[in-house]
Amino acid sequence: MSKITVKERILQFFLEHQNAAVSGESLAEDLQVSRTAVWKAICALREEGYRIEGTQNLGYRMLLPDDSEEKDRFNAAEIRALLPEDARAFYEIHTTPKTGSTNTDVREAGIRGEREGFVLLAESQTAGRGRQGRSFYSPKGSGLYLSILLRPSIPAAEAVLITAMAGVAASRAVEALLPEGHEKVMIKWVNDLYYHGHKVCGILTEGLLSMETGGFDQAVLGLGFNLVSPEGGWPAEIREVAGGLFSSGKPAGARVKLAAAFLREFLPLYRGLQERTFLPEYRSRMLVLGETVDVLLPDGTEKAAEAVDIDDHCRLLVRFPGEDVLTPLGSGEVRIKPRKL
Repeated sequence: MSKITVKERILQFFLEHQNAAVSGESLAEDLQVSRTAVWKAICALREEGYRIEGTQNLGYRMLLPDDSEEKDRFNAAEIRALLPEDARAFYEIHTTPKTGSTNTDVREAGIRGEREGFVLLAESQTAGRGRQGRSFYSPKGSGLYLSILLRPSIPAAEAVLITAMAGVAASRAVEALLPEGHEKVMIKWVNDLYYHGHKVCGILTEGLLSMETGGFDQAVLGLGFNLVSPEGGWPAEIREVAGGLFSSGKPAGARVKLAAAFLREFLPLYRGLQERTFLPEYRSRMLVLGETVDVLLPDGTEKAAEAVDIDDHCRLLVRFPGEDVLTPLGSGEVRIKPRKL
């Protein structure tokens, strides 16, 4: 497991105390390292592009980004610096400007033996995937796309629990970036986050199964966040559904903060997966409960039903007209279309 470095601890200080000045002596004392170690870490951060000035009277101070491109950058060190110690130990974070699919890359990383907690984040994808073979639009500049390698101790049939749990963590992470008094982030069963009536995040869990145990050799959890509308607007086929979290541009450091917030929220839920502590919140965020939905059956026909509840297996419980009993719907069996969002 990786341990936070002096460089990352100093970066964490500057990120948490923007524009604050601190002496090398104070940093060395607080971090319990030598002043030489502090100086070497400062030099390393400068080489990575961080603008850190040093004066004899004030000490060191990290200057805020002065252009939009620099404000929007992200790297693994910045994300790690915003995580608690246990999360830094669990995750191994990697970033890339562009890839085909983070889920594909992380799946291949798992096959070659990378450990649980391997994370890949990308600024854009050329072959992003959604559920049931659909593509996920992932242009540069408007979103954040990430995948995590997991090795959960649950039957493969309960993979939907990972998706639902990630939906709760992602909702909390998104809300941490929104201004005070924001509208609640909701979840459209089973894997889409909605804000102000538009989809702002999609979640996809894929796995390699163990034929001996019926569980996972590995699972890959992927999320795609829409922070702002892409330049030129959304493609026609998703224009009425997709939306961004921010209408007037991303706040400085939004992607770093969002990534760190999600990873921070996800880990305790994942470690408590067997207890399913996320279920009450998942139910409370459910967009369609109490509404009439059109159930798309496997034979291609549609049938109206009332969405009543979510059971402990994250199945949607619906009541079809004229029936007293509730029918559980599994995510792999049907799709649902709310009549209004």
